Amino acid sequence: MAFYEKYKDLRGRFEILAIHIGAKTLTELDEKLKPISEQHWQGRTLPFPVLVDGAGKTAKAYGIWGIPFDLLLDPEGHIVKGGGLKLLEKCLQEAAPTPQGGSARD
Repeated sequence: MAFYEKYKDLRGRFEILAIHIGAKTLTELDEKLKPISEQHWQGRTLPFPVLVDGAGKTAKAYGIWGIPFDLLLDPEGHIVKGGGLKLLEKCLQEAAPTPQGGSARD
């Protein structure tokens, strides 16, 4: 959530998707997230999409072995080696050194 908020002005250049493998339906996911939201997120909900992967197919396909797990994909869906939020942040900072209140064009 902090990363997503920090780079809100650059959201046209990236998207974060959370993949939840511990629930089988969105209703079940909502129930699981309620106490987490109250305890850790001050009652907020995640500002980005959460996908439900009850069968674990996505985790298997992308080699996800632990949680949380950051994975950076290019626009074609290929894994960027050494990817994740650190690489994404570096790319965003190079494009726009001041993420708060401006863009690379300002």
